Amino acid sequence: MYDLHHKVNPKEVIVGWYSTGSNLNTYSALIQNFYSQETAPHQAIHLALNTGAEEGQQAGVKAYVGSPVGVAPKPENCVFVPIPCELRFSDVERSGLDLLASSSSAASAHPTTDIEILERSLQSVSAMLERVLSYVQSVLSGEVKGDPAVGRYLMDALGPSTEDLERGGFNSSLQDTLMVSYLANLVRSQAEVSSRLALVTAS
Repeated sequence: MYDLHHKVNPKEVIVGWYSTGSNLNTYSALIQNFYSQETAPHQAIHLALNTGAEEGQQAGVKAYVGSPVGVAPKPENCVFVPIPCELRFSDVERSGLDLLASSSSAASAHPTTDIEILERSLQSVSAMLERVLSYVQSVLSGEVKGDPAVGRYLMDALGPSTEDLERGGFNSSLQDTLMVSYLANLVRSQAEVSSRLALVTAS
């Protein structure tokens, strides 16, 4: 399987293995030893994905590397040392992860609609803008000493946006969005009309 996958994706290599749950035992040490031979000379990384299905446990991801124990180390003797792990995901995957996170705390969960995702995104952006505005007002009033690094970051982040607003970039972007929405609705209407005409013709 790996040889076939490697032919299609030659740049991808084995870096370790993953499992669900948080239990680390002798079998985990044996699997770690097997993958350490595949990833040599680098250490194999064990990614433990906790789904939070068990009571009293929270969903999350942890990463470990194996360290042999004893004067004459054996494959089943291994200590898993935790290493830093960061979970990254795209904006498209955010709704699915939010649904998984909400299902662990709520009795019943339903898929998030596009409008709800947009509402949450706007609320998040609004909250961040309020924090930035409060910080800027505090600096201007002299209550807080300004940080040059924060100022440069805000200029880099908001500078191009304000320039686009002054040049009418927001209006053009809004017009493009409305045009795409209009065309999508038009195509949907044509598809419905053609399907109904096909039913009438068939009858």
